Amino acid sequence: AITMQHLLEMRSGLRFVEDYVDDSTSHCLDMLFGAGAGDHAAYAAALPLDHVPATVWNYSSGTTNIIARILGDVIGDGRAGVERFLADRLFGPLEMTTATARFDEAGTWVASSYVDASARDFARFGELYLADGIWNGERILPEGWVDHARRVTAVDPESGLGYGAHWWVWPDHPSSLVAQGYDGQLTIVLPELDAVVVHLGAWSAELRGALVSVMGRLVAALREVGS
Repeated sequence: AITMQHLLEMRSGLRFVEDYVDDSTSHCLDMLFGAGAGDHAAYAAALPLDHVPATVWNYSSGTTNIIARILGDVIGDGRAGVERFLADRLFGPLEMTTATARFDEAGTWVASSYVDASARDFARFGELYLADGIWNGERILPEGWVDHARRVTAVDPESGLGYGAHWWVWPDHPSSLVAQGYDGQLTIVLPELDAVVVHLGAWSAELRGALVSVMGRLVAALREVGS
């Protein structure tokens, strides 16, 4: 009963504790480095179904790896097939020359956690969404996909941020698309300002408020310049 849309919206109903500190309770750490290290998607898919699909939102990096496995099965030819697909359909057209995806032992792209790339290449990825999925006159993403990605289906009770289809949406910027990585890595797409902001580098949890403040001031400066 779990659909791809449920997975994209983090509403699969599957149990998953997204904790980056306490390895005694964290499914995320156990998936990446413990019992699920050899096959991340199988680990996440085997967890109990706690809720009827589509009824409860729960952020789960395991969900992303299930999606990556499904995509890999559709593309075919295991890791080699997915590497070609990423190169031919995304990294190549966008000239993301530093982008490198990592794979687990089962040959599944670890889409929850691992694409290594420069800040400029992450900015190119953001610019693809800024341009409604078109790059150099070529449509890379299906028409309507960008709007679909930022259509809020849930609000994170801890942060107050909206969540669409594998993108966050900042409440102060309802047209935004935000990728929030581990320890403060960010790609922020702001269509109303015609801007993409990328932040790389680790900010510990206790400094996260300061990072948000810095990003807020930067966005405010962009707005002032634009006006």
